[in-house]
Amino acid sequence: MEERMKQLRDYGADVDGALERFVDDTELYIQCLEAFDEEEAFGLLGKAIEEKEYEEAFNQAHTLKGVAGNLGLTPLFDMICDIVEPLRSKDYSDLDKKYKDVMDAKEVVSNLLK
Repeated sequence: MEERMKQLRDYGADVDGALERFVDDTELYIQCLEAFDEEEAFGLLGKAIEEKEYEEAFNQAHTLKGVAGNLGLTPLFDMICDIVEPLRSKDYSDLDKKYKDVMDAKEVVSNLLK
């Protein structure tokens, strides 16, 4: 488990801040990371962007942003913010590329959890 924590820190995750929010319950933290890895909002976000359902895309991205932030996944959080803020201001350009970047970052996190 310590190796996972080190890899997450090396990735740029704020593990210490997240563990503080999790009252230092490392097992619960890992369980939540694993659940987040399976979060359906990632797929729903992609579908909403593809179908130009921008309000739904905003809702899904905003959900992911909050969870990524609470889990301390700073690099992924930042990329999700790159979708949330343009959606908030109704700037729909480059959403496909930004979504791909988010999914690439999610894949990095997924690999750290294996």
